[in-house]
Amino acid sequence: MFKLDSPLMSFLNKVADIMILNFLFIVFSIPFFTIGASFSAAYYMSYKMVRNEETYIVKGFWKAFKENFKQGTVIWLILLVIFGILLADYRILAYSGIEFAQWMQIAMTMVTIVVLMGVVFIFPLQARFINPVKNTIKNAFLMALSHMPTAFLLVAVYAVPVIILFLFPQALPVLILMTFGVVFYVKAKLLLRVFKKYEEAIIAASKEASGEEDDQDGDSGIFAESDRIERENKMVKVFRNGKFVEVPESSLNSDTNKQK
Repeated sequence: MFKLDSPLMSFLNKVADIMILNFLFIVFSIPFFTIGASFSAAYYMSYKMVRNEETYIVKGFWKAFKENFKQGTVIWLILLVIFGILLADYRILAYSGIEFAQWMQIAMTMVTIVVLMGVVFIFPLQARFINPVKNTIKNAFLMALSHMPTAFLLVAVYAVPVIILFLFPQALPVLILMTFGVVFYVKAKLLLRVFKKYEEAIIAASKEASGEEDDQDGDSGIFAESDRIERENKMVKVFRNGKFVEVPESSLNSDTNKQK
């Protein structure tokens, strides 16, 4: 029951990782303008957790944060402008004293829903694929419209902690420790299913264009920089000098070839 590879221990390790991810996201978001990079890093680590890829949460988060800082910050600032405009429009509708036509209120609601659906895809895409900011935003909205049930579900995920807090205020300490981490993890599970067919299509097109049918590294260029680097410099654990250490897989293969 308490073996390292038992289901119970695996579950407890996952919970611990989620709590660490939750803490990292909150801390790295404190400067406020870094929230975009924090979102990107959190999704990057969530993908790895969902796929059970062995990694160090703090180290991986920090690396992804640095590599997504520039684009993540630009995207975050753009979103702040968009939400600022929407907020200003709602304030005008509510407090201007002018009676607006009902169709305008419906239109505003529809625009807000579309924006929210697109936004829930933006940072997950930034964390997963290499794209300019413009393409990331465009692809996020196209993907949201192509997968509307999933988009609605992703938006609804954020409402769950609010509902729990409303019904059970005493759950606040637990929510503080785990809310963001759980949200990222659940969304990662849903998003990876959506991304899979796009990744397979891009990989197939890349291989066809290059004339490579069996190249296992043909997908390295489409994934986010953090993931690409790890694919090219994969670390493995070996037992040396009485303890386990991590070494690049390429060097391990090189040593094996030398021995042969």
